[in-house]
Amino acid sequence: MSDTKNNTITKTSTNTGLADKNKVSLVELIMILLLVGLIFVFVFGMRQLKIDKAAEALAQTKFETLIPTLQEAIAAAEEFKKTDDFGEYPFDISQMNLGDITMDDFVLEYDGENYAFVATTKESFGKAGIKVTYVLADRSYSVEDPAPERKPTIRDEWLPQE
Repeated sequence: MSDTKNNTITKTSTNTGLADKNKVSLVELIMILLLVGLIFVFVFGMRQLKIDKAAEALAQTKFETLIPTLQEAIAAAEEFKKTDDFGEYPFDISQMNLGDITMDDFVLEYDGENYAFVATTKESFGKAGIKVTYVLADRSYSVEDPAPERKPTIRDEWLPQE
């Protein structure tokens, strides 16, 4: 009877040893899941980064179409100041004889009180309401974005440097 007990104990211990070698432990399973998670984070993160870069490049291209029109308006205002009897900037945009200054993505306005040009984005830019202001007296640009956390936005690096 004792021989039978020894044989069963030996067979059982042998079987559990084989079963342990084929089992995946909890630590190994967690490591595999972490690796898979990291791969997904990097793959989808890089994909989103490419999409964001493309959208930013499109916004920059649209903004660069504003610069020549804005510089033309600034030059017309400076020319008006040189030829004005009192040496003042114009109080209305019609005094500068700019002609047609309509743009697809921006609305250009002139503030006669502060002597500033204000270009406001339209919805076709991607987000309406961003204001780029150029103050003639200071010769400085500023950007007002009502919702800077939403994309697209206008970066300060895109503004012309004088």
